[in-house]
Amino acid sequence: MPAFAIGLGYLLDLLLKDPQAAWHPVRLIGGFIAVQERFYRDILKLDLVGGLLLAVITPGAVFIVSLAMLMALGRIHWTAALIGDALLIWCAMSPSALAAEARVIEKRLEAGDDTGAKKALSMIVGRDTGPMDRAAIVRATVETVAENSVDGLISPLFYAALGGGPLAMAYRAVNTCDSMVGYRNERYERFGKIPARIDDAANFIPARLALVIISASAWLAGLSGRMAMAVGLRDRLKHPSPNSAHGEAAFAGALGVRLGGPSLYGGVLKQKPWLGDDLKPMDTSVIAQARRLLRWTALATVLLAIVISLVN
Repeated sequence: MPAFAIGLGYLLDLLLKDPQAAWHPVRLIGGFIAVQERFYRDILKLDLVGGLLLAVITPGAVFIVSLAMLMALGRIHWTAALIGDALLIWCAMSPSALAAEARVIEKRLEAGDDTGAKKALSMIVGRDTGPMDRAAIVRATVETVAENSVDGLISPLFYAALGGGPLAMAYRAVNTCDSMVGYRNERYERFGKIPARIDDAANFIPARLALVIISASAWLAGLSGRMAMAVGLRDRLKHPSPNSAHGEAAFAGALGVRLGGPSLYGGVLKQKPWLGDDLKPMDTSVIAQARRLLRWTALATVLLAIVISLVN
């Protein structure tokens, strides 16, 4: 049944994208995390242990609730459970929404509306967009597409292939914990340490699969699969995180551009390593190519996930 649910979840993503609704499971997970953080930090005064509880309880609770929901639906009819599983998988990934957000930025740049492009970009990145020129806007957009090709596509579908919607949603819970508290700053250095390490572990295999998937998809998309693999292997570890550079490096190689470099976060300049080679100008055509590569990567990942689920 997971194979059918994965295919149906992918069709839902193509047709409906990522619903911007309060009931979306990832938003509910975010609210659950916020409540736990206040309880552990403000009431119990726990720091490292509080982060451990958050990192264990959140995905555990999400998995149990998701599995219980599917079991209840299965008592009604097996097709109800199949639809429920597909809905969970759909909500665990977001390639179509990511491509659509990149397209908005691309269109505004094409129209000469740099201010509008920066505003749209600020909705999907954490860096300061105000000082950016057009090349920096394009680079940040492509980086976001590349990075989220792992977190928002390959990883959730990898876990869907192994354990259906419940395991895919448990992964999203792990990832959401990291995105909310996994920062190296005064507030979260200790509290977010364990959630960040668990997210690293969860993405370890999918990030490395991404090199193969993105390289094959680049060839299908009419880009350089050979350079995607070569640059991916060369630059994949040029990041403090063990996983973050894999998808970005493969995208950079396929597109023939250089990603990374200096970025402003809250007025503080952070120098990230450069990934890829500066072989072409950073214009809107690069965003279009990144979107095309993302679409082929989504299709390739779905097909691979279906195969894995059938032999699992």
